[in-house]
Amino acid sequence: MPAIEAIRNEHRAIAAVLNALSAIVKEIEAGRLAPDFILLAALIEYIAEMPDKLHHPKEEQIFALLRTKTREQDEHLDRLEAQHQNTLRATSELDRALVHYMQAGASGFAGFRDAVDTYMTEEWDHMGTEERHILPAARKYFALDEWHTINQDFVRNGDPWAGPNNQYAQLFSRIARMAPAPIGVGGSHSI
Repeated sequence: MPAIEAIRNEHRAIAAVLNALSAIVKEIEAGRLAPDFILLAALIEYIAEMPDKLHHPKEEQIFALLRTKTREQDEHLDRLEAQHQNTLRATSELDRALVHYMQAGASGFAGFRDAVDTYMTEEWDHMGTEERHILPAARKYFALDEWHTINQDFVRNGDPWAGPNNQYAQLFSRIARMAPAPIGVGGSHSI
């Protein structure tokens, strides 16, 4: 199913970036890694930009159609839609926390770490809810002709790994080149 594969590709890409961000923040906190603000900004840019391509078809197609088929997922759909509405707020908080950390230096780290932790908790919950509840329900209730229409919208949106003009693939590659091993293939920024 192209739509489900696109959503899972989105989740894999976001999970890779979230894992990298979490590991880097932990290494900075442990004093084993100097902060690389360019890398941190690239990770946040990816988190903020890449998933937007898939939210519209998910909400307009999968979420809306699922609501016409069953009420059993309404609680999950309500929470997911509210989280989608708050995406700009959540990523803006990451941006502001990073800027504060850059300006304040070490004294700004705790606020940045807390913003990352909050974002991670919400994003893992969000992706997990889609994977555990929404996608299985959609598979159960949608007919083949309904999937055909949904798949067309997702195909039109393109591959979430690549993005328009390959921008997300390029950003992902840049992140991998900058991040130190074993997260990426970049040089060591150890303290």
